[in-house]
Amino acid sequence: MANEKDYVAADLSSNLVSEIKSLEEKLSEQANKEVVVIAYEKDK
Repeated sequence: MANEKDYVAADLSSNLVSEIKSLEEKLSEQANKEVVVIAYEKDK
């Protein structure tokens, strides 16, 4: 697993945030559990 210092919270557009929320809803329905998607970006 990568070192924690290699990743930071992703800076996403509002459209991408909406897509992630939609994905969370779909996954939650399929899993019959509350699913949370966390977005990180790797430092370059």
